[in-house]
Amino acid sequence: MHRAVAAVVSLLLVGATLWPLLRSPYDDSFPLSTYPMFASRRETLQTYSYALGQTATGGRRMLKPAVVGTNEVLQALRVIERAVAGRKGELAQLCDSIAARVASDHDFADVVTIRIVTGTHDAVEYLARGRIGTESERARCAVRR
Repeated sequence: MHRAVAAVVSLLLVGATLWPLLRSPYDDSFPLSTYPMFASRRETLQTYSYALGQTATGGRRMLKPAVVGTNEVLQALRVIERAVAGRKGELAQLCDSIAARVASDHDFADVVTIRIVTGTHDAVEYLARGRIGTESERARCAVRR
């Protein structure tokens, strides 16, 4: 009796493990993930809005999410995207709040200006070769210390 139960349980587990082979590779579900977000081809040209720091000499500084008001990268991205699409004055207000946080952060002592831009970059070129795509400025504000 115990051997029959063990055999049935084993067959069910093997079946559950093999079952994803019969599904679409884009069906991401129990019991195993096919990780379609990593397994499928994606466009390399991406457009996002983000905040940048600028030094007195015109140097470009990437800002950490904390100066946007969160420790999470995707939440910071969403805050900026909402302000870009939001009502008049919202983007300027966000720029000023980022500038105030940058002013009190010693890591960014050289940053004198905050720029909120919408940039389109080829992800491979940017990450592998440091090539910056096109950017259009949405807002600019001074960092007051």
